[in-house]
Amino acid sequence: MTDRDISLRHAILEELDNTPRSYLQPDRALRASLRLSVCPPPTDAETTDALRRLEAEAMVHCEVDALGTLKWCITGIGRAALNER
Repeated sequence: MTDRDISLRHAILEELDNTPRSYLQPDRALRASLRLSVCPPPTDAETTDALRRLEAEAMVHCEVDALGTLKWCITGIGRAALNER
């Protein structure tokens, strides 16, 4: 994993950790926030890849609402990994 991948993963976990616990952050809002906080801004492909890996490692969870919108939240495993850093 490259430094960029690690930085993007950390930014995702931080952003989701700052979201109130009972709230799922819409995919569009998460990506917009990452474009502002990560330099240079990540591409959609980079963000998608990072989210898929984090989800596979059970660090984030995704739900799809009735309108088909993806919504993300951090898991306990993700919080623990974020606090280790």
